[in-house]
Amino acid sequence: MSFSMGGQSATMLLVYINVGVFLVDWLLQLDLARWLGVHDSTLYQPWMWFQYLTYGFLHAISGPHAGWHIFGNMFMLWMFGRIVETRTGKAEFLKLYLLSVVVCGIAWNAIVVLLGQNAGPMVGASGAVSTIFALFVCLYPKMTVYLGFLIPVPAWVVGAIMLLSNVFGQQDDIAYSAHLAGIGLGVAYFFSGIQLGQFIPSKLALPKWSLRSRPKLRIHTEEEDFDPYNDSDEEAERILEKVNQSGMESLSEAERKKLEAYSRRMRQKLS
Repeated sequence: MSFSMGGQSATMLLVYINVGVFLVDWLLQLDLARWLGVHDSTLYQPWMWFQYLTYGFLHAISGPHAGWHIFGNMFMLWMFGRIVETRTGKAEFLKLYLLSVVVCGIAWNAIVVLLGQNAGPMVGASGAVSTIFALFVCLYPKMTVYLGFLIPVPAWVVGAIMLLSNVFGQQDDIAYSAHLAGIGLGVAYFFSGIQLGQFIPSKLALPKWSLRSRPKLRIHTEEEDFDPYNDSDEEAERILEKVNQSGMESLSEAERKKLEAYSRRMRQKLS
């Protein structure tokens, strides 16, 4: 399993999965929320804790918010997720999103239990999308956003409206606590400067067993070790993968030079 996904955008991958699950659930009337949504009893049932992840890929298929629920979430994710992803890198973006799904699900469940409410099941990507939007606001507070698609305002204004609407929200069928947990996680992630890649590896793979003999060792000469064009294509792919995961800031000076040399050679081939 890999968080890098090659050339696939993490944002669009998440949109495809959410829309695909919604369509299957809606067309076949599977009522997946009954089995995969977070319930008020989930906290007390460790064997059901997988629901803290699966609920984030489900959306309402009936009721007043059906249709608009997934449209609003996916529009927000598509609009702001792409911008945040270019800043964090694909792998880091996906780790943050999935972490937010889990954190928001647990936070909602804990609040419901604490207040003694009889609620659920809770579904939707709203908490994770709130994390991504909060991080966008922290990164680009002065970027112009069109409120209601008409009124141009700085991003921080929309962020403030979003925060207040969740703090003082009164609708029983909206998980305000999950939204607030998502906002809090996005702000905490920004100000902490933490990188989730330090704790969550980008590639999770089982060890491979083989009866074949190991390849013979190759002795490198000093000229090979210092040749900037040695294995240039493979090295360039490795460096590009590193940029996708951690951004340009993660490259060493030598890696930057190799990437520049590779780019020049590609332009020469095309000219």
